[in-house]
Amino acid sequence: MTIKINDKEIELKQTIRSLLMYENIQGESYQPKSLNDILLYIFCVVVSSSKDYSFDYDTFIDWVDEHPDELTQIVKFIQDTQQNQNNIKKNKTKKKE
Repeated sequence: MTIKINDKEIELKQTIRSLLMYENIQGESYQPKSLNDILLYIFCVVVSSSKDYSFDYDTFIDWVDEHPDELTQIVKFIQDTQQNQNNIKKNKTKKKE
């Protein structure tokens, strides 16, 4: 999925880097309990997907306020990606049995 923030196109990727970034900022692994947890993780996905582009959390929240439909698409992208990863893990476990 590609988004555009401040005239910069970013191809979103969920990676270990985004999880590590979240843990470094939040001080714990990603276990969403609040809207802030979810938005912070999405921020980490966006920033880690574009290593050559940096902006702060406030800029990201401003962008979210201006693009609520894109936020919905990002959430769906993240959910779909996580579901695919879970399915792959389940298939690997079944093959071992």
